[in-house]
Amino acid sequence: MVNAWLLLSGIGMMLVGILFPIYWWRTQKVPVKYFGYGAVLWILAIAPKILLDLTITPSMTPYLATYGTEALVIITGIYVGLRTGLFESGFTYLAGLKTKLKKVTYKQAIAFGLGFGGFEALSLGVLSFINIYAFVMLPELINQVPVETQTVLLQQLNQSTWVVPAAVMERVFTIFMHVFCSLLVFYALKQAQKKYLYYSIGYKTLVDAIIPALQVYIGTQTVVGIYLIESPFIVLGLFSILGIRWIRQHWGDS
Repeated sequence: MVNAWLLLSGIGMMLVGILFPIYWWRTQKVPVKYFGYGAVLWILAIAPKILLDLTITPSMTPYLATYGTEALVIITGIYVGLRTGLFESGFTYLAGLKTKLKKVTYKQAIAFGLGFGGFEALSLGVLSFINIYAFVMLPELINQVPVETQTVLLQQLNQSTWVVPAAVMERVFTIFMHVFCSLLVFYALKQAQKKYLYYSIGYKTLVDAIIPALQVYIGTQTVVGIYLIESPFIVLGLFSILGIRWIRQHWGDS
């Protein structure tokens, strides 16, 4: 039996991805194209990560597992974190370096970050909704899943409805992280100081690097575990809000 209320997770994530950019567009009158630039950069940054997950990652994980859980968690964390930082912040920096994005205003840079994070939230929300909806409408699809993964899948599809706010909350705080890291990249270009680019890469690396450890040592089998996993991202999201305010104070335009 699939918990149909879990569909709200996807809907909530989609709303986060849509409403945050709309709010900034309506209140700050920023041209839509800057949100679009962010969305395009997200696609460009996620493409090589998907390619790695289809080629290198599947064989790397079982190999590392032979060296023990600690090695798996540490090396996988570094691998996952660095590729996120380098691709997402690195590609944004290169785009800014080679295009007129180098001259964005503070509000436009915020719009870029909202487009980047908003499109991610929208995409993940759509995927979540479609996946759960398919099993709600056609429960027999579960029988088509490999036997070794059916137990995990059933556990996910039968989770408590209380996990819905956790999924939506994660997207909210993640958007602030994307905005902060995007601002750091554009501030690096504005000030001609690469140290802010390195801060952005390092921050995104940290965010994703802790995920393997949280999944292994805490896990998502219980509602408590899910919220414990989300707690570091709440802290990082709140720190991002402070970082956004700091950059605003030092940016120098309206």
